Amino acid sequence: VCDVTDHSQAEASVAGFFEEHGCIDILVNNAGVFGTGGSQNIEDMTLEEWRFVQEINLEGVFLGCQAAIKPMKVRGGGSIVNISSIAGLRGTRDLTAYGASKGGVRQLTKSVAVHCGKAGYRIRCNSIHPGMVPTPLGEDVLVHGWGDLETGIANRTKAVPLGELGTPDDVAWAALFLASDESRHVTGSELIVDGGAVA
Repeated sequence: VCDVTDHSQAEASVAGFFEEHGCIDILVNNAGVFGTGGSQNIEDMTLEEWRFVQEINLEGVFLGCQAAIKPMKVRGGGSIVNISSIAGLRGTRDLTAYGASKGGVRQLTKSVAVHCGKAGYRIRCNSIHPGMVPTPLGEDVLVHGWGDLETGIANRTKAVPLGELGTPDDVAWAALFLASDESRHVTGSELIVDGGAVA
């Protein structure tokens, strides 16, 4: 259990795991929020709303990456998987803070990948960009966009070429691939898991 916005907790969490298991091979940065429920329209959004989303969605990933690199490089490698969103790949009119945070995760991932690769750490870093997945956070987005969950699901499903929304398992399988040696030559990449919605 870790508050991802707290530098000392992020470091303590990683250090505790390392002490117990003797290594860290994989880190998945998956903590995220939609927002407080306030407006994310660029004209109406408060600075507090902006900072709340960035602190968890972007700074939390930064702290997780930073904390994991040290034990991973001692071990001789590892895999960091950062969960972003398709909102980090395209404009988000009423989700400005959320989209910006996920775009930041995309770019941070590439910077970590290049840094660790050039340093010879054998640490790979990739991002996953899920489309709509009806988790509690996803349901909040659906309700926010369409007023009720049923209408939101119906409308978002129409925009997915494969004809259905994703599931948590779809994202988990992508994370497993990027965490495993099956993706040993993949770093700095973004894996889109959205049923073709962005395409």
